[in-house]
Amino acid sequence: MDNRYKYSLYAAIIAVVIGVLASILQVGNEDVSNILINIGVAIIVVLLVRLRRNGNLPEKDERTKKLGAYGLSYSWFTTFVALNLLFWIDRLQFIQLNVSGVIFILFVLMLVTAKGFQWYFLSKGDVD
Repeated sequence: MDNRYKYSLYAAIIAVVIGVLASILQVGNEDVSNILINIGVAIIVVLLVRLRRNGNLPEKDERTKKLGAYGLSYSWFTTFVALNLLFWIDRLQFIQLNVSGVIFILFVLMLVTAKGFQWYFLSKGDVD
């Protein structure tokens, strides 16, 4: 296991332990302890999936970096188009939008499209 994975695992375990202790001892805000537990568990799951998927193979090479960059640029363009659509939806008053709703929509869109385009390009084999 690489040192980077070890340190991330240690940080995730510490976050979970602090969150559980804060919840048990009722110290601070309950939402903060829930967030710490969720973040720690999510990091642990991601680390386990990465370790299981990659094994001892290199994590990145020139091809995966190129395909990842293309996926992110397509995601950025998709988010740009969505932002323009949201602007016109609000401007023409089709839907009443608030800031937190727009941020949430863009956040989810960016995550889904970035991973989606990267997965698509990796399964396709190369970028044309």
